[in-house]
Amino acid sequence: MKTLWLNLFLALTFAWGNYSVGQTFDIATLSDQNNQKVSLTKAKKIMVAFDKASYYDVDQFLSTKSNFLQTHNIAFINDISAVPSTILKLFIQPAMKKKSYPILLLRDIEASKKLNYTAVSYTHLTLPTKRIV
Repeated sequence: MKTLWLNLFLALTFAWGNYSVGQTFDIATLSDQNNQKVSLTKAKKIMVAFDKASYYDVDQFLSTKSNFLQTHNIAFINDISAVPSTILKLFIQPAMKKKSYPILLLRDIEASKKLNYTAVSYTHLTLPTKRIV
């Protein structure tokens, strides 16, 4: 019975398009807050903030820990796919440019859906072999 539920769960996960354990993480590069292309090939872990509250929580932590992302090979991605471009250009990006750590910007709605959006939380992925574990 457990295998039936597990198979059903996995089938629904793939049907919705989300990443799941064992799948290859297929986002190779993203732009940072300074519009520079950044490769995710060296990242061992990825943190994704999907909304303002989770972004601010991560920002508060990172502002007190210099070089935390680089030391631990973590890529911090901020999902801005739902933000209107005018608001992004006028308010959000100028504020992000002042940050001392890299913030990768996820602009693709389909990629955002695959990363399992959850309100007021963030997603953490471990990628030792570029596969979700």
